[in-house]
Amino acid sequence: MVATFRCEEIANEKRRLLSVDEVWLALKEAIQVGPVPGFGKKLSSVLDTYLSDYDKETIYFDEVVRIRKRQDLESQAIYIFHPAYNRMLDHLYSKVFDSFKISLEQSLNEREGFAAAVRTRLQSCLLEFDQGCADAAIRQTNWDASKIRKELHHDIHEHASMVCRAKLSEIKANYEEKLSAALIEPMKYLFEVGCEDTWASVRRLLERETKAAAFGLSNAIAGFELDKASSDAMVQNLRSYARIVVEKKAREEVGKVLIHMKDRFLIVFNHDNDSMPRVWTREVDIKTILKNAQSASLRVLSDMAVIRLDEKPDMVRNLLFSSLMGGTVDTLASNTWEQEAHKPRNNWLPSPWALAPVVAAFFGFATDEVKENM
Repeated sequence: MVATFRCEEIANEKRRLLSVDEVWLALKEAIQVGPVPGFGKKLSSVLDTYLSDYDKETIYFDEVVRIRKRQDLESQAIYIFHPAYNRMLDHLYSKVFDSFKISLEQSLNEREGFAAAVRTRLQSCLLEFDQGCADAAIRQTNWDASKIRKELHHDIHEHASMVCRAKLSEIKANYEEKLSAALIEPMKYLFEVGCEDTWASVRRLLERETKAAAFGLSNAIAGFELDKASSDAMVQNLRSYARIVVEKKAREEVGKVLIHMKDRFLIVFNHDNDSMPRVWTREVDIKTILKNAQSASLRVLSDMAVIRLDEKPDMVRNLLFSSLMGGTVDTLASNTWEQEAHKPRNNWLPSPWALAPVVAAFFGFATDEVKENM
């Protein structure tokens, strides 16, 4: 009974002194701010001091009693330290996780492959965490940090996945933007010109730019080490996007079809085969010029009437030409310009009053036909 009473009394005194120990209190305060190097070693030393003092003061008491009470003292001391230890692990988690995020971003800025960068940084960060846990471990305990290590591992993977999705989305948007720019302006020009092989040119443009973009995208995402299905899907989505851009631009240009037709009509009507301003003389064959101008503007209309990305044959052009060119109003009665007011001059052009009925007759008729067949 005496041994039990005295050993318990000594143990309680040592526990009280430990709870107000200056080294312990300083560590307890410091750990609230951030990780403390040598945390485990310092607390182990503090605990050793009080356990050693207990052993000295209880050495003459019954061994069984003093050992049991020593174990109680050690358990109580460890209980006091445990919140600080957990706080230390929290700091380690935050420090390592932030380190991973920063180092991953730096590696991407240095154009290191994403998947390789994640593997390297993950291994390095987990090693840093393990070393930190070893430094925080109190020798007299067997506390296990595996749970928070698993959380760290999981959260690192989650962050890496989030960054991966963001980077892939950024790459996708970048290549879509480049592809749009490479397609839209050339398409606008092709529809305005209205040449014989407009859609063949559009298809060649689409194939060339899509192939280049797909090649660039494949190289850009290679470092992410995606599975083949995911990689192929991204490339196919880019190809589909290119077709959507072309189709959208084609439909957009349809809304300006009459403007394009009139522009093309006037270009052909007012310029010779060398694209020089036409010189109007008595010998100029107005009917032929008019027919050529009408034919050129009809090509513009036929190009915009159907989206021909799949090279499927259609009768749109033949229908338009047979319907419109076969019934065009003959505004000018003769093949040559007979009016006295328009004698040959070097820079002569028909006056607006002469062009107006020609353009109005054709386009008024053509508009009705187009509306009827669209």
